Amino acid sequence: MDVKTKQKKTNWSKNEFETLVSEYENKFDVLEGDLSVSLTGLDKRKAWESVMEWTRKWLNMQSPRLIISIQKIKKQKKIQTKI
Repeated sequence: MDVKTKQKKTNWSKNEFETLVSEYENKFDVLEGDLSVSLTGLDKRKAWESVMEWTRKWLNMQSPRLIISIQKIKKQKKIQTKI
């Protein structure tokens, strides 16, 4: 019996993944460092937000359809919060 399995579509393209990894590596010391007096949870949170913000900006520059999708999601969230 010949069973065909579906190939799952990747969540990230190669360029998107490389961009995310690059930004992660730039903030590696903060993201993976131990908490201390000089490195707080807030510092780590800000570093993650910076990585994700840069990644979003890069993605927006690459894909006009993604910009439209993000706008639709934001509108849906606004509608859901009003209910």
